[in-house]
Amino acid sequence: MKSLLLPLSFLVVSHSALSENHTIHEPLFSPDKGVICDRQAGFCVDSYGISMGFTKEFLGQEAQDKMMELINKVGSKNFDTTRYSFSNKVYCDSEQRACFVDRFSDEQLEDYTNILFN
Repeated sequence: MKSLLLPLSFLVVSHSALSENHTIHEPLFSPDKGVICDRQAGFCVDSYGISMGFTKEFLGQEAQDKMMELINKVGSKNFDTTRYSFSNKVYCDSEQRACFVDRFSDEQLEDYTNILFN
C-alpha cells in the first residue's frame, strides 16, 4: 500500500510558544496551540496528522475542498494523513510524534515537534 506524502514550504508562527530562533517561516504558520498550517500546500495539521477541520477553519473551504479532491483521487486507503511533508520539506510523523529535516533524515526539528506534540 502506497501512501501519499504532500510537499510543503516555509512556516510563519504567530504563536508565542516559539523561541526567537524558531525555524518556521511563511507560508507555514501556527494559528493556534498544537496546529501548523501550510498556505502553499493547502492544509493544516495537529498532533494526529492532517486535519480537515483545521484546514477549513484556518485556510478556508476551498483549501478543504482541494484536499478532499486529492484524497478522493488517490483513494482514502492510499492516503496517510499521519505522515506528511510541508512545502519546506520538513517531514512529520504523528505516530512517532516527531518532525524531521526531511523524509529521509533522522535529525529531529524541535520547533515543529514541540508545536505539534508537546
